[in-house]
Amino acid sequence: MTTPQLRATIDRFITTVERVVKIDVRYLARGTFWSTMSQIASIASILALSMVVSRYLPKEVYGEYKFILSLISILYLFSLSGFGQAVLQSVSRGYDGALAEGFRSNLRWSIGIFVGALALAAYYFLQGNSTIAIGVLIGGCISPWMTSASLASAFLTAKKDFARLAYYGTILGSLVPVAALITTILLTHNVIALVAVYFVSNLITDLYMYRATLRVYQPDPDKRDPGMFTYIKHLSVMGILGGIAANLDQLLLFHFVGPVDLALYNFAIGIPDQLKGPMKNLDGMLQARFANYLPRDIRKNMQTKSLLLLGFAVICIAVYIPLAPYLFHLLFPNYNDAIWYSQLYMLSFLYLAFTPSASYLASKRLITEQYISNASSNIFQIISMTIGVIGWGLAGLICSIIATRMFTGITWYVLYRTASHRDINTV
Repeated sequence: MTTPQLRATIDRFITTVERVVKIDVRYLARGTFWSTMSQIASIASILALSMVVSRYLPKEVYGEYKFILSLISILYLFSLSGFGQAVLQSVSRGYDGALAEGFRSNLRWSIGIFVGALALAAYYFLQGNSTIAIGVLIGGCISPWMTSASLASAFLTAKKDFARLAYYGTILGSLVPVAALITTILLTHNVIALVAVYFVSNLITDLYMYRATLRVYQPDPDKRDPGMFTYIKHLSVMGILGGIAANLDQLLLFHFVGPVDLALYNFAIGIPDQLKGPMKNLDGMLQARFANYLPRDIRKNMQTKSLLLLGFAVICIAVYIPLAPYLFHLLFPNYNDAIWYSQLYMLSFLYLAFTPSASYLASKRLITEQYISNASSNIFQIISMTIGVIGWGLAGLICSIIATRMFTGITWYVLYRTASHRDINTV
């Protein structure tokens, strides 16, 4: 068989598969390949960092380091946090000027982060904890520049440029900061040094990605989305509860249980969260895809996408649970106490089946539905986490995460079904 004949045969086979499963296999394969490459680099680098942390960094130091990072994340409540998703949606619709506009606007609206960092630093200085105070100041000064530059990843996702996204956003974005942190850990156990290296190294890689994206695409700054800023404000309001809920686990464990259990928790969720990594890229791929499709066309194969993701989740759970003890004994021998928690946490993977429903709500900018979804799931998470940690410690926290993710997934699905039915009837 000649090369042209082989290509034709492969093309016919792919077309048949696409017709049967109702999925654009070429688009998925292109995105999945680069997502897989970037995920391999990410997993390898984070695994190396985790092994170094588990062997050389005291649990109390690691717990305090993670606590400071969570405080910085909480500070985003004082800014507009919806720039990333808004830039992705705007660029998907042809408004390439959203990248530069988002960079400038995000910096302007990040003044609240700096003010919040000053307030938090003053509080911890008065409490006699200068380590946390200085760490918060470092993060508060650098993170606005870091998040502004990282908007390039949303731009590349919208452009479906998965190769550059993998190289700039994940491979360099993982390897450089991780190498810097490993070097720092081997030299010192100083929390302030670790925080500074984390933010500076990530800033360097994010700025490099941003400048490279501008150089390659040269986006027209005049192509602005008139509705982008309104959408950002809506997303940011929704993100207030989300910002609290996303970091509440770290804060509750640090204050009610202590930094040692906080360190155990981060190792318990570490491997499962890395396995879940490609799904984050898949959500961006689906949003970029759905943005240009009619609701009727999306709904035709939504069930297939959900079932495939459910199958992926079940396989991951079935493989990981029996392997977890061996992985921890081999990689993190000082954290064997986290094995059972990690196996339990893995059950939260089942919510991945609902990811396409969430992507639909975001891609169509369904503000009301996103308000309902974010508010209900975040309130549920805040209440369940608080009760879980105070009542049962780390086990209670992980059970609350499983319950929250299933509640959130079901909410996404119900809202998607209602909205898509309405959209189809009005088109």
